[in-house]
Amino acid sequence: MTNEAKNIDVIKSAYAAFGRGDLAAIYELVSPDEFEAWGVVANAAARAPWHMDLKSKQDVPKYFAAVLGTLEPLRFEPSAFAAGGDYVYASLDMEYKVRASGKTLLMRGVVHRFKLAHGRIVEARVLEDTAATLEALG
Repeated sequence: MTNEAKNIDVIKSAYAAFGRGDLAAIYELVSPDEFEAWGVVANAAARAPWHMDLKSKQDVPKYFAAVLGTLEPLRFEPSAFAAGGDYVYASLDMEYKVRASGKTLLMRGVVHRFKLAHGRIVEARVLEDTAATLEALG
């Protein structure tokens, strides 16, 4: 199995853990030593609660607390994976209910980019439609 295929399997494991609500399993996949960043690429002027730029593994739970504190997952579907070198890219369709308003937030074609080292996640970047996100959050 190639390194790229192994890296894709790590990310698939992280997604499976998210789907079953096992955040501890995700944290175990994050490198304790070589962490670089975790966050959402977003408009600097207007941000959702999870639009953070985290710099340590210890801060990663803040991201999930912000997402899951604001949104109730209804659908989470990774659909395509690609890898090159240390990077894995995934395309996802997701649907959430905004806890405060009950509105639905439909996210299609979201891209996640992960960097891995030694089988662990060292960087995660999320590219989402921030305008649609902010509209749903109202």
